[in-house]
Amino acid sequence: MQVYVHRVHYYETDKMGCVHHSNHIRWMEEARVAFLEELGISFRTMEARGIYSPVVGVECRYRHPAYFDEEIQILVRISSFETLRLKIEYEMSSMTDGEIIATGSSEHCFTDLTGRPIALKKTHPDIDAVLRAQLPLSCSDAQCAPQCSSAQNKK
Repeated sequence: MQVYVHRVHYYETDKMGCVHHSNHIRWMEEARVAFLEELGISFRTMEARGIYSPVVGVECRYRHPAYFDEEIQILVRISSFETLRLKIEYEMSSMTDGEIIATGSSEHCFTDLTGRPIALKKTHPDIDAVLRAQLPLSCSDAQCAPQCSSAQNKK
C-alpha cells in the first residue's frame, strides 16, 4: 500500500466550507498517478510504450467532510488485477485526527493506442509483473496456504 498526501485547496471547497464531493475522484487520480510513478510505470512511460489505461468504473463513499488547508492522506493499493482489468482501492483520511474522509475504487482496462484491449501479460510482461507484485496475498499463495488450510480444518 502506498501513501499520497493532498492539501485541500480553497477552490476545492463549497459554500458550506467543506470539500465538494467531485474533488475526491480527482484526489484518487492524483494518488493513482503518483502510485504508478513510484512503481516505475508512469502514464507517460505507458503511453510511450503504446498503452492506454482508461477508467471504466469509479466509486466513492463519503464518510466525513474535509476542509480547506487540511492534509489528507490517501492510501492506495491494487485490490485485483486480471488479464484485462485492474482495480485500485483508496482510503482518504485526515492527517489531523485520522478520521476516514472517504473510501473509493477505480477500475481500469488496458488498450493499445487504437483502443483495442490488450493483455499486459502477453504484450508487456514487465509491467504485468510489477502490477501483480502489488496484489495482496491470496490463499493460493504459498505463504498463505498453511493459514488457509488450518482455517478450513476448523470449519
